[in-house]
Amino acid sequence: MQETRGGAARATTQTSEREVVRDAAQANVCAKAAYLSTIGALFSRWGDDYEAAYEAARATAADLAIAPATPVGAVRCRLENEVLTLGAPAAAVPVESLYKPWADGRERRRGVSAEFGAARHLLLGDSAQHMRALYRALELEVPMEFCAMPDHVTLMTEVVALCVDAGNHEAALALLSEHFDWLDAYEQTLLAHAAALSSAPPSARTDELARALAHGRELAVALAAAVRDLSVSLR
Repeated sequence: MQETRGGAARATTQTSEREVVRDAAQANVCAKAAYLSTIGALFSRWGDDYEAAYEAARATAADLAIAPATPVGAVRCRLENEVLTLGAPAAAVPVESLYKPWADGRERRRGVSAEFGAARHLLLGDSAQHMRALYRALELEVPMEFCAMPDHVTLMTEVVALCVDAGNHEAALALLSEHFDWLDAYEQTLLAHAAALSSAPPSARTDELARALAHGRELAVALAAAVRDLSVSLR
């Protein structure tokens, strides 16, 4: 009887230790998902409140050295108005549909002209349709400013964080694997705009925009690193 009680005590201790390890692992991935979400939020338009968004990223970073530095107001303004805005000359908006082709053969079923098959640089592509369906399933409302781009990184990183918080690591990893494989192309777009700008006559205006593009690339690099880090932890 005494041996039985001793064995039960050891089993209880081992179970408690496993729970502690599991809880620590969940806390770790939740922290990384929160950081990813705050980085994704930096690609939104914040206006005068932008400093709070950077403070949130620094607060959730495991190491302050990896968090993007807060830019001066003029640079952030140029980034929002001339880089993160659709239709601007130096636009580089982090929307998945703009960087991935529409799948052939699906357009007719959606009532879209077949000429768009495999096209790029168009909003509301296959990734957007998938994200819209996911938002409906999760009963999430897409903010008005994102209605034409439900596959914007600000929204997608937030959904990843929600999945991680809910303990649905499989869904979070699937989102990271399927919806963030275009970030290299996004960074290349920023580099291309910067290269084109370098041939323009030097002025304070072009210098400010160049700094805005450089900061946009810094954010893109931070986002890609956060995606990789969280993906590794979820596997």
